[in-house]
Amino acid sequence: MNDLDLIADLNAQDDDGLGWSALADAAAPDRVRPGAMLLAGNDQAQAVVRVVAVDDDGQIHFAILPGSVAKNRHLLDRTVA
Repeated sequence: MNDLDLIADLNAQDDDGLGWSALADAAAPDRVRPGAMLLAGNDQAQAVVRVVAVDDDGQIHFAILPGSVAKNRHLLDRTVA
């Protein structure tokens, strides 16, 4: 689990149906920005996610990419416009 970029409950959703977590739960908060691809989750489940927004109060909103972590691992550390 120590390779996670973001600790998050992948079943929790905000009002828009996106996953969410807090900047305080990020391994490297400076990498958390819209478009960033991160490995998120906890010891029960992990997924590659795309950060959609970061609120002023530090709440992170993200979309979970379909497919396994193995299938999407190549996307980590990249950004999309």
